Amino acid sequence: MSKLYTNLANVYHEIYQTLFNYDEEFEFYDEHLKANKIESIIEIGCGTGNLAKRLITANYQYLGLDLFQEMIDIARQNAPKAQFVNGDIRSFKQTKKFDCAIITGRSISYLTENKGLIDGLKNINQLLNIGGLLMFDAIDASKLFLTFENEKVDELMASFKDNHYKRISNNRINLQNGWTWDWTSVYFKKNIDGFFEEIGNDFSTLRAFTQDELTLFLNLTGFELIDILPKKSYAWDDNFFIARKIK
Repeated sequence: MSKLYTNLANVYHEIYQTLFNYDEEFEFYDEHLKANKIESIIEIGCGTGNLAKRLITANYQYLGLDLFQEMIDIARQNAPKAQFVNGDIRSFKQTKKFDCAIITGRSISYLTENKGLIDGLKNINQLLNIGGLLMFDAIDASKLFLTFENEKVDELMASFKDNHYKRISNNRINLQNGWTWDWTSVYFKKNIDGFFEEIGNDFSTLRAFTQDELTLFLNLTGFELIDILPKKSYAWDDNFFIARKIK
């Protein structure tokens, strides 16, 4: 289980304010939502509510779903007018139907096994109105793995208000469940003496996807792929998928 979204949830919230431009992220989604006349949305992997508060301000009917209660707790403070629920998209059930589901922040990367991905997509299908849309971003395996060395180490610096952070990450290929790799990170925070002190670590296995893979998974779970678009992203090249529920 990822510590980044539990023990380090507040650290995640502060660091990612500097990594992502949430205004640009909202504008990207808003453009496609308006173009498709979307009124009601469920956001899967809503995190700490940074996109939620912008969607609520824009008068979308909104529900945010996240696997981690710690993220939901921060989201409720960050976007008090939005509705949030703690749950797993592979098993989450609700009677209310939505015009659109969005999987944000490349959260689909955490569905590393085929069964889990299929269960999740089938469940999303059941949450949508007939003709409803699914929009999500996914890391492009065909770009990532052509340049992915066996091991990659990088260092990130980030500041939020008076807090200063450092993250040292190690990415190592494993290919056990598809186009997967292991991501290990150590987090540091600058103390009152000006030195970076270790505050926690995190380990996750992540998955990238080829376009053909996702097209097949969507077809198997009752969706028709409408479009694939490039999307501005942090660290890894993304594609943005738009699919329609057809059954």
